[in-house]
Amino acid sequence: MNMLARKSLKQRFVPTSSLVRLMGSFRLMCNDAIRIGLATNASSLKRLSKLTYGELSRYDGVPSYYKLCAISKAAGILAARKKSIKRGFPTKTPYLSRPLLVSCYGFKVEGGALLMPLGDRQFGRIALNAYTLAVLSEPGLEVRSFTLSERSLSLCVAKEVEEMEQAEGVLGVDRNLRNVTSGNAEQVVYYDVSKAVEIADNTRSIIRSFKRNDVRVRRRLAGKYGRRRQERVRQILNRVSKNIVAFAKVRRQVIAFEDIRGIRKLYQRGNGQGPSLRGRMNSWSFSELKRQVEYKAAWEGVPVITLTAKETRGTSMSCYRCGERLQDSRERPRELWCQRCGRWEDRDLVAVMNISHRGWVRFAQSRGEGGAGEAVRGNPTRTVILRVDASKSGRLTET
Repeated sequence: MNMLARKSLKQRFVPTSSLVRLMGSFRLMCNDAIRIGLATNASSLKRLSKLTYGELSRYDGVPSYYKLCAISKAAGILAARKKSIKRGFPTKTPYLSRPLLVSCYGFKVEGGALLMPLGDRQFGRIALNAYTLAVLSEPGLEVRSFTLSERSLSLCVAKEVEEMEQAEGVLGVDRNLRNVTSGNAEQVVYYDVSKAVEIADNTRSIIRSFKRNDVRVRRRLAGKYGRRRQERVRQILNRVSKNIVAFAKVRRQVIAFEDIRGIRKLYQRGNGQGPSLRGRMNSWSFSELKRQVEYKAAWEGVPVITLTAKETRGTSMSCYRCGERLQDSRERPRELWCQRCGRWEDRDLVAVMNISHRGWVRFAQSRGEGGAGEAVRGNPTRTVILRVDASKSGRLTET
């Protein structure tokens, strides 16, 4: 079965004066459409277009492509606001504060550059970097839209990929603060991401060192160092997610995650933890890793499933061989003891093996193939053949 996979290509660029004016006009058009939508309680694209398009005719010299896209952008903002209100979240009056330009019409990629209309029969040209051109050279790929901000260009690209229907196994992924473990009964790989914890700790230390009693300055500096931390952590997780998806594609395996979205509630103020532990755990980028794996897997046609909290209950406390409840020990904090099997097992290995097995049950049921039940006493799984440490450069080294 074929499916449409999408991803974005982002690069830096310096806008010309004509592009700056056009982005400013686009921002004003979006805000006008938002204002009309709020006044008339309109959030659908069709109704907002009827109410707004005539009002935007006063923007002379702006191509009609951008007027339609401005209305579409405003409709998306209003729909998101309406959804938040339904869910009970308070919202402020939405508006765009920075110059922006979004379009899915009237542009083309030619001669190693993005060409777009500026009005009055003028065209803007943005040179694409080597990485973007290398990705665009892939056969069957189509550029769907572009987004310009003050400092970056983002291209939305899409292609038809064939989704993997006949899988040979499920690759479980267990996310921890300092490491990521992936694997199944064939092989388990450990990725060291402790550098991300060090980056977050250093960022908090730098921000705490600012003593100037000016909220605006402190907020600006916190945003600057926060963005730097985010980019550095994203690069670390990028290497890990790339290896996970490549491994799953070569072995023709489905990727399985456990749903841990509610883990932030365990580290709120008043739960008995210190501020240092709360800060470290709340800076854990577990959702970012899953996001990167999902879009890279979709690009390669590898299915990704997310097990519910009920399906993953006890993944790190149940023996993947016999189903016995495991016992922990203060002397061996990263290992668990199985009384039935009479052996110690690594905590992360136990979790990833259980996620892999339960993910296989879910995948088989979704394909209508049935499948074995969860690991219970008397129903052992195969032992792990190989354990691998990919803690440094991404090269897999046997241990």
